[in-house]
Amino acid sequence: MNYNFYLIDDDISVISILSKIIISQKLGDVIGKDTTGERAISEIKRLKPDIVIVDLLLPKIDGITLVTQLKPEFKDMPFIMISEVHAKDMVSKAYNSGIEFYINKPINVIEVINVVKRVDEKLKMKKVIDSFQSAFMSMQSLSDEGTSKHKSDPLDGARDILSHLGIISDAGTKDILYIIEFILGLDDGIRKKVLDYRLSELYTYVSDKYEREKGEIVNEKTIEQRIRRTIGQGLENISELGMDDYENLYFERYANSLFDFREVRKEMEFLKRKSKERGKINIKKFIAGLILEMNR
Repeated sequence: MNYNFYLIDDDISVISILSKIIISQKLGDVIGKDTTGERAISEIKRLKPDIVIVDLLLPKIDGITLVTQLKPEFKDMPFIMISEVHAKDMVSKAYNSGIEFYINKPINVIEVINVVKRVDEKLKMKKVIDSFQSAFMSMQSLSDEGTSKHKSDPLDGARDILSHLGIISDAGTKDILYIIEFILGLDDGIRKKVLDYRLSELYTYVSDKYEREKGEIVNEKTIEQRIRRTIGQGLENISELGMDDYENLYFERYANSLFDFREVRKEMEFLKRKSKERGKINIKKFIAGLILEMNR
């Protein structure tokens, strides 16, 4: 395990004990700590830790209020409550606020380890479930497209590749396919080169297409952000494949053709928590590589 923890307790000795347990037992790193719930909220929003351990009774803002304020924005962030309060109504209120795990005071090393292991199991299970759901949605999307067409769609090759990357259902995928359609000349019969166009011109084409064909007003900035997020997710997914299996077929095929391999390596180091710098994407390289892969 290698999680980033944020610790909140008005007793600095409790924070010290928790920090020592986390580090000595190799549970992860402590990236933030605070003795007041009020200041911790803004810190958690900025640092985005993997796990928050918070005391029930805090000055000004108590642990339950803190979790209630943060949960809507960080639905998947696990919160572990620590307290010496055993009143059933208070414990019940804590669970209702979004607390999923509880550690009793005084702090016990074995209990901390066991609770963090349960959090680890839950996070891993969620990742597996999300992976299955993404795969199912991808298969369903491809199936729906396949049954609605009686002849081969020129963009099917691009859809297959985006599916391999696990981003077929992402918001920016439709925008990327519209750009591919434009470059291949599927709308006007004129095949083009990606490098002949500025990205802003491609975004304008997509924006005009939404308005012309669907009556939707989607500005160029929104299109750019959606495409960046989608390709960024593709970079993360391909990096995870490489971490699990360096000889994975899709990793070997796409890590160089759709991305800069140096940036893939950076992303892998980031995901391993060995670096704070994420890999960067190159939208033109991705689109040009996508078209090249379609012709394979």
